[in-house]
Amino acid sequence: MNDDDIPDLVLDQLPEHTSVESRNKKVPVTILTGFLGSGKTTLLLDLLSDPTHGKRIAVILNEFGESAGIDKSMSVGKDGKIMEEWLELANGCLCCSLKDAGVKAIENLVKRKGQFDYVLLETTGLADPGPIASLFWLDEELQSDLYLDGILTIVDAKHIEQYLTTQNKHNSINEAVRLKQIALADRLVINKCDLVDTDTVNTVVEKVKSINSSAPILKTERSKVPVEFILDLHCFEQVDNDPFTDRVHQQTAHKIDEYVSTVIFTCTGVVTKTKLDLWIQALLWEQTLLNINASLPQPKLLRLKGVVDVIGQDRMCIVQGVQEMYDLHEGGAWPNGPRVNKFVLIGMELDKELLIQSFTKSCLD
Repeated sequence: MNDDDIPDLVLDQLPEHTSVESRNKKVPVTILTGFLGSGKTTLLLDLLSDPTHGKRIAVILNEFGESAGIDKSMSVGKDGKIMEEWLELANGCLCCSLKDAGVKAIENLVKRKGQFDYVLLETTGLADPGPIASLFWLDEELQSDLYLDGILTIVDAKHIEQYLTTQNKHNSINEAVRLKQIALADRLVINKCDLVDTDTVNTVVEKVKSINSSAPILKTERSKVPVEFILDLHCFEQVDNDPFTDRVHQQTAHKIDEYVSTVIFTCTGVVTKTKLDLWIQALLWEQTLLNINASLPQPKLLRLKGVVDVIGQDRMCIVQGVQEMYDLHEGGAWPNGPRVNKFVLIGMELDKELLIQSFTKSCLD
């Protein structure tokens, strides 16, 4: 069998005819992350056995994934070609394992557009989702068949507080990963709430909000999560419908400390795109605030998203960034009323007033 061919196991259960529309659609990818034992595998099993979503879902499990009970080994060549085994599930969904779950490998999995409606990529519990998300940050001219739909992080209500407070060298490394998993999430699930009391759940919610106050939070037990909280999130396509825009005036910056926190700010004024690019690049690449004294706290950003009024553009300019990668693209029409620039920044050493000063001095026309 040619490496580019889809195995017979998959072909046998494909529809006889695939519409032109479905073939032209890009396939959304949701990254599922969370620390060991948080409940990712249970969530996946429930989703794959749920007949209500009506989707053919390809689940990608990485080399150190926790779902050994539902996967088979698969090797991937350096060019991303899929070489070996697939596990076809009863409802037409697909489960496989990739040692290097790069974009090229996953594109080959869904090469025949219309075969799969969705891809779920489960990371190992020790993985920083930032570099994985960046793999999907491709220029439009590359014409990728995939797009990043969102990052879903599952938090273990029983153990997360202990994980984030235990102090030793080994745990400090793991703590940094856990913080990033929470900080980079577009949706947060606090699982195993039945194993702790109400006060503990509330403490966990507040702790998670102190790290990432822009992501919607779902409290649950036994990994029971509605399909609509997992699939078709469109978190990287638009900001105007993102929940943070509805709450932006209600939020204030959490105090600056050594941990990750969220800052949300708004301001009016028309932005010059080239200046905006330079400002974002300084933030993400150099960890520097333009037009601010270098002796003052400089931010270390993990996540950036916003909506900006760019001069010469009638529609919103959507800003999305994950660690060193970012993208600016045209969004929806502005609502009636004054146009307001809105930003959510998640990271360390964030000072709201300095961020506003830097943005207004550096970007406004």
